[in-house]
Amino acid sequence: MKAKHFYPILPSFLAGALLFLFLPGCDKNGARFYTVYEPIYTSRSAALAAINGNPDQGIDSAGKIYAKGSYIFVNDINKGIHIIDNRNPSRPVQLAFISIPGNQDIVIKDNTLYADMYDALLAIDISDVRHVKITHQLEDLFVMRRYVNGYFIPKDSVITGWRKKLVKTPPPNVCPPCNIVPMAYSSFKSAGIAGSMAKMVLLGDRLYALSESHSLQIINLENAAQPALSARISAGFDLETIYPFRNKLFLGSSSGVYIYDISNPDAPVANGTFWHGKACDPVITDGDYAYVTLHTGTWCGGTANELDVVNVKDLNNPQLVKSYPMTKPMGLSKDGNLLFVCDTEGVKVFDASDPNLLKPLRTIATGSAYDVIAANNLLLVSTYKKIYQIDYSKPEQMSVLSVLTAWY
Repeated sequence: MKAKHFYPILPSFLAGALLFLFLPGCDKNGARFYTVYEPIYTSRSAALAAINGNPDQGIDSAGKIYAKGSYIFVNDINKGIHIIDNRNPSRPVQLAFISIPGNQDIVIKDNTLYADMYDALLAIDISDVRHVKITHQLEDLFVMRRYVNGYFIPKDSVITGWRKKLVKTPPPNVCPPCNIVPMAYSSFKSAGIAGSMAKMVLLGDRLYALSESHSLQIINLENAAQPALSARISAGFDLETIYPFRNKLFLGSSSGVYIYDISNPDAPVANGTFWHGKACDPVITDGDYAYVTLHTGTWCGGTANELDVVNVKDLNNPQLVKSYPMTKPMGLSKDGNLLFVCDTEGVKVFDASDPNLLKPLRTIATGSAYDVIAANNLLLVSTYKKIYQIDYSKPEQMSVLSVLTAWY
């Protein structure tokens, strides 16, 4: 199968804006009219029956990325998941497309992939990635996802597209405009690696998912093919991202980082909270220190664009170590003493052997970077336009192995 070219990676808040437009105009009599997009509904059963999509389908609006063995899983915002064979990172090949309307997040345990479909969570057997099978679905899990751009999705339906329509006045219940905001090897043993922008992560036999900006939902995966809701707790305010580390969860919000102990996986216990100024906030940790990027220019508000290093050795009393100015940082990842931070110029690489004083090493010129995954000397970087794979086995001379682009 020949290698495919891919559409650009877009941050969720930009990709959503492309789906709904209000374009005012006037007819010959001077009456004001608007161009709006109305949803095209498909029955949920029909959508599930068509889950094995066209493997040659191009990526329309790329979202979060997930690395698992020799595969890369790329979310096509609200459409599904592209599966890319990455055994040769210099020549990645698209193998399959899982068609999932409303999909925005990905988690994989062994041979089961978990993906959201608007309000539902699907469990999908991916033993054969070209012929996947749905083993279970949990409905009413992400309740607010049943409302898209002011439209309510009936329980037995999903939105599979948008139809352009001219109206004389704007519909009363539709926002003008509204963004859709997402709630980053042949054998799939163990878990994969999500980016720092994830809202849904795996830790042991539990899937932890953010919902409705304040709720943490805990899904029991002891029977991987039949996930079951174990608990739902109120975990903070304006929650955006979730990062697992050992028996801890770090929840990034627009006002701070909430830390939870999950020694009892079904009953998280709140530890400390690191408060910062109003800004969007991905977070990662190595156990002793947390690394937090703050960026503005979105619904989160605020004025901070910086990287914060936080001492979390005492989880009940996290302390800011130092802040580093950035342009507009997004996702980040850490491998050993190397810290990778996405920014508008590209990926900034730091020597983090001394967390009290990060040493800038270089900037990988990828252009504006969105999220990054670092593991096994392979850096996976998503930008607004491309996905880069970079060998960092020799930090002093990192080399680009491949660039997946979307422009045909």
